[in-house]
Amino acid sequence: MRFMRLSMVAAAMAACLASGAARGVEDVVAMCPEKAGGIYYAYDVATDSVAPEPDGYVPVYISHYGRHGSRWPVNQKIYKIAGDFFQEQQLAENITPEGKSAWKLVTRCAGNAQGHLGELTGMGQRQHRAIAGRMLGRYPSLFKGAGVQARSSVEPRCIMSMMAFCDELEEKVPGLTVSKHATPGDMDFIHHNTPEAKLNTGEDAPWMWEFCNYRDSVSRCHKTASKLFRKVPDGDSLAIFMRSLYDVAISVQDIDSLEADLISLFDASELAGLWKASNYMQYAANAKSPESLYSGPESVRPLLAEIVDRADEMIASGEVSVDLRFGHDTDLLRLVSLIDVDGSGVELEDPEEVAEKWRNFEISPMAGNFQLVFYRNGEGKIIVMPRLNESPVKISDVPEAFPGYYDWEMLKIYFSSL
Repeated sequence: MRFMRLSMVAAAMAACLASGAARGVEDVVAMCPEKAGGIYYAYDVATDSVAPEPDGYVPVYISHYGRHGSRWPVNQKIYKIAGDFFQEQQLAENITPEGKSAWKLVTRCAGNAQGHLGELTGMGQRQHRAIAGRMLGRYPSLFKGAGVQARSSVEPRCIMSMMAFCDELEEKVPGLTVSKHATPGDMDFIHHNTPEAKLNTGEDAPWMWEFCNYRDSVSRCHKTASKLFRKVPDGDSLAIFMRSLYDVAISVQDIDSLEADLISLFDASELAGLWKASNYMQYAANAKSPESLYSGPESVRPLLAEIVDRADEMIASGEVSVDLRFGHDTDLLRLVSLIDVDGSGVELEDPEEVAEKWRNFEISPMAGNFQLVFYRNGEGKIIVMPRLNESPVKISDVPEAFPGYYDWEMLKIYFSSL
């Protein structure tokens, strides 16, 4: 990313806000503020969709990678930072009635999260049960045998997601037993992170300093802060506070019965700015970003290899089957970007451009998923329909065999060339 120097930030941001691209992002956020949550956006798919099935082809196999469902935040600090700042402003007699109300909501959220950090919520369980139910309803013939295998990251929220998904299948299909695994050995592909990715995407990554300057420049949400404080505080502490308040606000949507509407406090343009910074950080760490030397997608090569090998194994067996994998947002973002699903493999350096062409809430919301659905005809030819979050997608640079479907052999050649 060629970040704008601080002396240029104000002018450049004003130009961006006047552009159609920036208005596009702000319109999305204004219509659905929860999407500004990015990877905290709660999965909202109610029905699945598929490309029209070509004549003579029947489904024989599904390869599925699912992110864990909605969860509590993983970091208790966001509540303390926001709460402490409110308290400081209260002592300085600088807090408005609306600010006091917001402080109470932050305190409520902190209490709700106590003892649950990183844990799958009830909503997260329902998301996976719903995805499983739709898969079963769409492809009932694939669940008549015993060829369903599920593997999970060893993180409890992923294991619980797997169990919710499999519980739905086993409850709906008499006699079905899903083989379930959550072993450290599978982490080599379920949730792999190369040393290069750790170096190039961590806090000490070479691009991080300029990114932090950019992030701070869009985090001093003066319009929003003016609702909370009589006089808007100056300095970096305001940016840190607003990011923490944002983190608390976007997490509310993932937690059942938590009545704490904080996200509506934010000015839409400032909320969009906070999301842009978060979105860019996700892009730089997980997509084909020159800033991180493309190291994020490199980490999922073992996952892609396992997907290909397992598919070939099951196709060769002649049996119908389903493989389920449950992991994390980073792996889904990296896999989709590596494969270049719907243009997500784009190489960009400007956060405004990333905001228009690569949106984390479209790729990896809570319970996000990527599926390859395999079909065979009477002559043994195999075609594949890719789906992202239960909707058909295109894979760049690979010609379709039929609208929405790809020849498996050609797709494997493409995968091997990545």
